[in-house]
Amino acid sequence: MIIMLNRIKLLKELEKYPVFTTNIVSGITKKEKPYTRLIIHRLKKAGLIYELERDRYTLHYDPLLVASRILWPCYISSWAAIRYYNLTEQLPTGIEVVTTRPKEKRKMKFANATIRFSRIKKDNFFGFGKVPFGGFEIFMAEKEKALADALYLRQMTFQTFLEIVNEHRKEINIRKLASYLKKMKLPGIVLKMKEAGL
Repeated sequence: MIIMLNRIKLLKELEKYPVFTTNIVSGITKKEKPYTRLIIHRLKKAGLIYELERDRYTLHYDPLLVASRILWPCYISSWAAIRYYNLTEQLPTGIEVVTTRPKEKRKMKFANATIRFSRIKKDNFFGFGKVPFGGFEIFMAEKEKALADALYLRQMTFQTFLEIVNEHRKEINIRKLASYLKKMKLPGIVLKMKEAGL
């Protein structure tokens, strides 16, 4: 009974984290690492927590919630961010996570979604912030940066880009978008935008 109560208490605490590690569990339980690993193993075996990758766990079965918490620094961008802002009705096939860090596994499956990690230069790592999602905050690209990243990562054609921008002119800051594209050394796209009357 005491063990059960302790487990419920621990799970309540862990619920506060989109993603947690052995260190976090150790801090909550005030137990040594080997015992903490045993606790995690038991929770995992009981199907009470999910393992995302080595020493990354969650109680939340939502890929968008955990995607920007697996490594740092990073943020969600491209189609998943475009969808978050309702700039498309298209449901993305995966969640693009942009980072400056190298990652051994560039792809992972979680909750029927593929989370992909794309490494970009530090100079291009900007234009994102925290947004509310599922009672937490996640790291998400701004609208303009999500569009710029989608082009930069070759995940969107210029035609699709143009359609989204034209359809959502009131919600997208064209000047900011152009400055982001210039900063990311995509002047050809800026030129095409001007030719298209943007």
